[in-house]
Amino acid sequence: MVKNDPKIAAKGLILFKGKYLLVLRNDKENIDPSTWDIPGGGIEEGETALEAVIREVREETGIDISPCKIFPIKNWTLKKNGIKLGGVDFLCILENYQEIKLSPEHIRAKWLGEREIAKSKKIPSWLKETVKLAAAKINNL
Repeated sequence: MVKNDPKIAAKGLILFKGKYLLVLRNDKENIDPSTWDIPGGGIEEGETALEAVIREVREETGIDISPCKIFPIKNWTLKKNGIKLGGVDFLCILENYQEIKLSPEHIRAKWLGEREIAKSKKIPSWLKETVKLAAAKINNL
């Protein structure tokens, strides 16, 4: 990969019984430390975005989304600290509850409804928009 090539990521917005799983990044992360996020990370060479989101969610939360209903929500690009980033966010609908086992990348996890997320001043606007798009997708299923 050339230095200026964008890093490509896949992220999973996990939904269970009307609530979305958010994770709080630790304060040592390179991008957006100490902010609320959804599980995900870089797509590895030879891996599809779907394979990457399944792997990343499992690594970061211990949740296996492979048997779930998974839908792409949005593609995105941004530049942060001189690094070009791009990726796809997926909606992952859990059928059964699974225990969360956070990786060291995150220090906390919580399940929140769409209204709670929309009202929170601590949740980034991009994440609020992702939840809004996910809710619209669910209503059209």
